Amino acid sequence: RNNTFAALDGLSVDLGHNDNSGIQDFQRKDGPNPPRNSSMRRRDTANAAINAPEFDDYVFPSSGGSATLSGVADPGTAIDIYKVVDRQGYYGALNEYVTTVSADETGSFSVDVNAPEGTLLSAIATDDVYGTSEPSAITAVGTLEDGPTTPAMPSCEIAQDPPEPEPELPPEPLVLRIPRNIHFALDKSDISPASAVIMDEIIAVLEEYPFITVELQGHTDPRASNAYNQALGERRALAARNYLLQRGIAAERMRIRSFGETQRVSSGSGRIDYARDRRTEFIFTDTRGLDIIYENLETDLQLE
Repeated sequence: RNNTFAALDGLSVDLGHNDNSGIQDFQRKDGPNPPRNSSMRRRDTANAAINAPEFDDYVFPSSGGSATLSGVADPGTAIDIYKVVDRQGYYGALNEYVTTVSADETGSFSVDVNAPEGTLLSAIATDDVYGTSEPSAITAVGTLEDGPTTPAMPSCEIAQDPPEPEPELPPEPLVLRIPRNIHFALDKSDISPASAVIMDEIIAVLEEYPFITVELQGHTDPRASNAYNQALGERRALAARNYLLQRGIAAERMRIRSFGETQRVSSGSGRIDYARDRRTEFIFTDTRGLDIIYENLETDLQLE
């Protein structure tokens, strides 16, 4: 109390201000607090939650060099009235002490001050237990042409949470129709011209979707020994892999396996049944949402 704040030349540190460093910035710090709206406020704020006084009007009429100021503050607090210099919007530096008045049990106060027309005034409330408030918004004696017509107190409205965004619908899967297998002649592992046509369709898909990987599985009919058929199935898978390599498909996108005669597609023993068994199947992996429809083509069946 009884300070002349406008005479301050600055402070070594101001814990309440983050932006500018002029004298006004240190005097006002980071702006006014909103009014107290909670019984817990006295314990959880740095200024002990003493509300700044609020004048009833932004301009009080002058009569004979004096004016009667009125307003509200915390009940029972002492209200110190100060002259203000260097008005910045609603606030300014407190300069010269004018008088003190006490707020009654309802928080109302009224005081006569001697001040010429155009004098700017502010007030600070002091409580013997809880300390001193921030300066109030300024008021004026007489007419203040460029000032607002009502007191301005900072808003304490709680910001509303933004509405929840609508969930994005997953994209429709892209459907691909891809040949599943190629076929081989009896005891052979070379790619026939008809099988090459099917392979070229598979290559086109692999080129368009470079993230797709493929497992090539070699199979045989049930004739001959298990060991022989296992080796023959591997040669057929390798033949398909080599064809893809020659067309520019990277080796790291491919894996080969041989199942020999263990996974037949037919239980019969006719020429067509055995021709269907002699094959390399293409199993596509890492399709990333693609919906793949496999086509079991038989345009390259090779009968004995």
